This record gives sequence, structure tokens and C-alpha cells, in this order.
Amino acid sequence: MIKNIFLVLVILISSNSLKSQELMNVSGESVSLEEFVSTLMKNNNDKEITKEYLDNYVDMFVNYKLKVLQAKELGLDKEESFISELEVYRKQLAKPYLQAKEFKEGLILEAYNRMKFDVNASHILFQLDKKSNPSDTLNKYNLALKAKTEIEDGSITFENAVTKYSEENYNNGNLGWFTAFAMVYNFETAAFTTEVGSLSNIVRTKYGYHLVKVNNKRLSVGEVKVSHIMFKFSKGITDEEKTKIKLKADEVYNKLQSGEDFADLADRFSEDRSTAVKGGALPWFGLNKMAKEFENSSFTIENIGDFTAPFITEYGWHIVILNDRKVVGTLIEETEQIKRRIDKGARNLLTELALLKKLKIDYSFTENKYISSRKNSVKKSINLEKLIKGSLTKEDLSSVSIDNRELFTINAIAYSQADFKKFILEYQDVNVDFERMYSRFVDFSCLIYKESKLEEEEPEYKRLLNEFRDGILLFDLTSEMVWTKSMEDTVGLKNYFDNNSDNYWWEQRVEANIYTCANQKIALKLKRQLWKKSKGFITVEEIMEDINKNSPLNLQHTASKYGNGDNKFVDQVKWKKGNYELSTESESVIVVEILSVLDKQAKELKDTRGKVISDYQNYLEENWLSELRLKYPVTIDTKVLHSIIK
Repeated sequence: MIKNIFLVLVILISSNSLKSQELMNVSGESVSLEEFVSTLMKNNNDKEITKEYLDNYVDMFVNYKLKVLQAKELGLDKEESFISELEVYRKQLAKPYLQAKEFKEGLILEAYNRMKFDVNASHILFQLDKKSNPSDTLNKYNLALKAKTEIEDGSITFENAVTKYSEENYNNGNLGWFTAFAMVYNFETAAFTTEVGSLSNIVRTKYGYHLVKVNNKRLSVGEVKVSHIMFKFSKGITDEEKTKIKLKADEVYNKLQSGEDFADLADRFSEDRSTAVKGGALPWFGLNKMAKEFENSSFTIENIGDFTAPFITEYGWHIVILNDRKVVGTLIEETEQIKRRIDKGARNLLTELALLKKLKIDYSFTENKYISSRKNSVKKSINLEKLIKGSLTKEDLSSVSIDNRELFTINAIAYSQADFKKFILEYQDVNVDFERMYSRFVDFSCLIYKESKLEEEEPEYKRLLNEFRDGILLFDLTSEMVWTKSMEDTVGLKNYFDNNSDNYWWEQRVEANIYTCANQKIALKLKRQLWKKSKGFITVEEIMEDINKNSPLNLQHTASKYGNGDNKFVDQVKWKKGNYELSTESESVIVVEILSVLDKQAKELKDTRGKVISDYQNYLEENWLSELRLKYPVTIDTKVLHSIIK
């Protein structure tokens, strides 16, 4: 986490090198005016650029350049840990560039237009799974085709077809209302593109084949924000017990009708204690997020502030009040949320497929004219049964002299049978057959090639990657020279403290007990007990036990040594031994017991270790930078620098 924050800060002080007027030279490395201005303007947050501001900023910029220069000189950029970490960031940075942007924009618009509507649909499922073989798949498709024909020619109703054919007969196939992103993409597309009352074409999803009948469409109901009061059902509850519990719900409902506050009643009576303490408030939700009865009751409330009569779900009796309602926003307002949902869902695969299609064109993907026989040669050389199980080993792939033969080229770079075999060994998976492995090999090769060209083709990607590269180097070297050293060099830390002990003093403080009394009555009782304490007849622990025997909230206690500004109650009383009473905005009362006044005194290292470590780090860094400036010559053209000032 610390490193991530550090890298962000580094990105804010690094920039894109451009050939132009030289501003400075750091030990032979030229820094252009454009590079410096780019990072300066990114960081200045509309501050006025003055000579003083420039001089301070250029000092920080030079320090950054010197540290990175030393890190590279020490070979930190050649270490395996650095290379591995940079590779992780490189993969992350590459993701936005490995998408078909125009295609994704089309998906965003399509999703937004669908989000504005809800669909009510039913379906017939012809189930398939990962273990289904081609014969199973064909049989299910033919069965779906038969059912579709029977429905369309009127020989059977859709409802009867559900009973006859569907392998998911819940609610007679009716899925209720849903909107975009609620179903798998192919199913959603069928539902949104089929007319009301009509039957879709056969749809394939990961669950099998579907026939979708669209029952109705409407404008989206959006999302609601509600609070609820709940009376829970226990496991195995009887109908008689449910009826008895409803009596409690009815009683609370009557209180609501007489004008009592919903949040207060939720706090007092709701058995969903996780929400009761928040007045029964639930997060925003849309369709298919709650039990159907709860969803229907929540969305049928017309006005904000209205509440339902008690209704039942499988979990208990509920009363719901509508706090707020929102509909789908504008395209601009919804775009970022839609992007996130696309990236997390199956639609993201569509953008990758569109990219692959584009890459094959852009990079002249060409299969060898003998591709069939060469693929067959690879196929014969491997154990296909083990391939399907995902358990191939190197010994299961026989190596032959013709493995160097080309399968395809990408930008005239050849990919051979041997390359394909290596890919199979590394990326084999259960139930992935030979042809699918070959398709994956082609796709993988195209994507890897695109990644290899990103620095050349995408200037912004190259700039960001360089920023992360320098950031990791800077973090690692600063950690070694400053942060880790300050924590582990206990002798150096002690010597620094001893040499600078005049900087670490306690100002005048008081030792005090602070008591929070629930009300004035408790405060009076406490004062009597404090008199006994002053005579040595009773301890603080005994006072707490006595006063809190009926309620643990009667009296709360804290004790410490306080300086000026450490505690608002201590700041309000005289710093003199004694007891002081303070009122609050509520009925609670604060009693401050000053035990002693402590004069100014020197701190020990253990009292201020965190502050000393921070100061020691600054000391180490200042010395380190002084050494760097002596080691590496830096020249700055101040005339060019000050030309920035307008």
C-alpha cells in the first residue's frame, strides 16, 4: 500500500522526454524544457509560477533525477525483484490498450439504452454443462428446435412447452422483471431484441440452449432506498407461530399510523439489528437484489415517506418505508459505472474478440498454406486423452525434426509447431480440446505481439511505464538509504536522539482522570465517591463497578497525561489539583479530576520514538542528497528556467 502511494507521488514528478531546448544536464543526462514544464504544470495546481516557486521546484526535480540515476548505477533495475514487479505494473498499464475502443463505446451505448427499460420474460432451458460432448450439444439443439417449431405452429402453448421440455421449471419458467446486466449477455440480448408476446430464436449460453418468450416491457423502475422493520422467522417455524409474530408487526404498524417516527421504531423493535441501529436503512437496490415480495412491496410505494402494511417473506414479517428513488441518469452520468460492469462481466470478452479481429488485420496475421497438415502433425504427437484432462507432461509430447515448421506469421514473424507445443504444455486446461487450444494459441500470440509494440505505438503508455519504472527504483533505493535504515539502525537513531535531545521536551502537562456521567444524578454520586477516593477509601475500579452495576453506560472513564490541546475537556478547567464539572449539549456530564501538574521536562526516546524516527529519516535523506550532489555534476540554465515565468 505504501509503495502504491509512493508510486503515485513519483508519477506526479516525472514526465515525458521530448527533444528540445535543454534546461539542465544531470551527470550527462539531458533534461529538456518540455519535460520539466510538463511535470511542473501537472503539479502546480494553478499556483502562480514565481521565481521562488520555480527555484524550489527545480530543487525537488533535481533530487528525484539524482536518486534514479544512482539506483540505475547500482544496478537495481537489473535485479529480479525489480523486473518482476515492473512486469506486474506493465500488465496493468497495458489493459486499456488491449481493447477495441470503438467496439467498447458501442457496447456502452447499447447497455445504456437497455438500462432505460425493464423486461419481463419466461424461458425454456435445454441444459448443457462443461462436460457435455458434441453429441449431447447437437441433441439438445435439435430438441430446442423441435419445441420452437411446436410452439410456433400452435400445436403446444409456451406454458405447456415449459412443462414438457424445460430442465428448469421454477415459476413455470417466468423470470420476472429484469434489466441490463442482470442476465448473461446472450440471454439479455435475446430478451431485449424480441418483441413483446414473441418467441426468440434459440439462444446459447454457458447454461445450455434457451427459448425466450418476452411477456412485457416497461420503462425502468430504477433503484430505491428504503428502511425496514423486521420480525424474523426462526428455522422450522410453524404457521401458527408466524401468525403470532404478525401481531407484533401489526402493533408497530399501528404506531406508525399514529405518527411515531419510523427510524425510532426500527431502533426499538426491528429484529434485523444490523440495520435497526441505522433506523432500518438499507443500501440502494434495483431489481433482483431482494426477495421478490420485498422487491415488489418496495417498488410499489408511490411517494417518498410512505410505508407499507406488514408483508411476509421467507425470512419474516417486514414493514418498509420509501426514503428515496432514482432512475437511470444521462449517458455521461452512467458511462463510468457501465464501463466497470462491462470490464467485470462477459461483455469484456466481446471487446477482446473485436480487438483480436482488428489485430489480425493490422499485423497481417497469415496462416501457412499447409496449416491443416502441420496442425495434424502436432495433434498426432501428443496424447489427446491427457490433453482433455489437462494433465500433459513434457514426456507426453514427442519432439520431431519438423517441429520448426511455421504455422502462421504475425507481421512476418513466424510461429512454429514447437511454439504451439510449448503453449499447450503451459496453458492446457480441463475439457479444452486440440482445436480450442490452437485458437487460444493464435489469440495469445496476437495479444503478446501487441503488448510488445505498445511502447513503440502508444506514447502515453511508454510515458506511464517509464514513470512506474523510475518510481519502483526510487522507492527501493529510498527504502534502503532512509526508511529501513532509520528503523533498523538503533545505534544511529540513539546517537541522533542524544545529539538533538534539546528538540524533544514535554511542555507542562497534567495527570488526569476524565469521567463521562450519563446524567446529573450520576455526576453527584461520582463526586461523593471521588471524596472517598481522595481519602484512600476506594479506587477508580471500585467506583466504576459500583456506579455501573445497573447499567454499563452510567459512567465511562479515561486516564492519561495531557498537554495543552490534547483533550478539549482538560483544556477547559484550571490546571490545579481538584475536581471540575463540565456540562455538555446532551444530558451527560463531564467530571475532570486533576491528579497532579507536571512541569516541563526532557523526553526519553521511548516517549517520542515516532517523531525521532521521522526527524532521523529527514537527516539521513539530507546527507544522502548532499553526497549525490557532490558525486553527480548538475548544470541548470537559469535563463531558460526563468523563461517559464509569465
